[in-house]
Amino acid sequence: MTTLTRMTRSALALAALALLALPAAAQARAAPRLVALEDRAPTAASFPDRVLRHAPASAAQAGTTRSYDAGDGTMIPITVASTLGGDTSLAQTYATFLGSLPHGSELGRLRVRIVPSSEVPSDCGAPGQDVLACYIAGARRMIVPGDMHQSGGVTASFVIAHEYGHHVAAYRSNAPFSALDFGPKRWASYEHVCARTLAGRLHPGDEGDHYAANPGEGWAETYAHLVYPKVRWFYTRLLKPDAGSLAAARADVLDPWTGPTTRRFAGTLPSGASKRSFRLKVSLDGALAIRLAGPKRAQYDLRLRSHGSSFAHTSARGSDDRLALRAACRTTSGTETVTIQVLRRSGSGPFRLTARYPG
Repeated sequence: MTTLTRMTRSALALAALALLALPAAAQARAAPRLVALEDRAPTAASFPDRVLRHAPASAAQAGTTRSYDAGDGTMIPITVASTLGGDTSLAQTYATFLGSLPHGSELGRLRVRIVPSSEVPSDCGAPGQDVLACYIAGARRMIVPGDMHQSGGVTASFVIAHEYGHHVAAYRSNAPFSALDFGPKRWASYEHVCARTLAGRLHPGDEGDHYAANPGEGWAETYAHLVYPKVRWFYTRLLKPDAGSLAAARADVLDPWTGPTTRRFAGTLPSGASKRSFRLKVSLDGALAIRLAGPKRAQYDLRLRSHGSSFAHTSARGSDDRLALRAACRTTSGTETVTIQVLRRSGSGPFRLTARYPG
């Protein structure tokens, strides 16, 4: 297990958003009607999109906005650009498709803007660039094309599924990380996003030079693979979906992580004992806090061990000690065992331990 002493400087200081124009990206072509929400799945999905914190000044506003039923009573406000002629049937098709995707209550908070593919780059703050869609986190809005043929394996249905993955992340917690940049808790933990970020192999929030190694994009693509599992993978191989990551992703969608787990231990250290050890099974990455409450006149310390070595300890006077790690990263697959040791320096008597960890 590693800790995020460097994370504030690296991954948590997220890179400024920038556009990556991928080579061989699919070109959108004008068509009189959407031809992408078909029954058959796309065969590939190499396309650049953007995740924005706020709507760019260049974003167009003209259009007709109505609320459409997603099929389960959830109403989605959808704006159809005036340049598409206010096609309400097109908007209803998108709403119905969104309702068919794996989702939770966040679906009712989504806003959609459908524009001609030629207008997507400008509306997404990248005029003149090859951008097929974007998600604006501050507005909880996706901007997607409404006149796209399948080209290079990319369909509007896959684009929408990918963008909706960003929307899911915007409504999930991965504290202390941003789920939008790192992915939701279970998936990000399964994929070792924390440890791989510390190692410089993943780049959360980087929409520029490290777009393919941005776990926020890897998450959105994995989400789309829940619907289209046979689509070719174009992002870093580190995040290529397998059965475990897909199961973790589905759990993040349908059973979101809501907060840390608390576990309590108790014991005593007689004058002849030097330490007591307790094991904590950790399967998720995140904040780890241990509190020791021991005898007032004793000198007890805390030490945390994993993989046979110590990675955190205290040395304060007394026996009322605390260890608070902003984030602890698992370095092995599955569950990792953290050993909590109470060390007796002087004195004796009973003590209590409280551990708070992601799960």
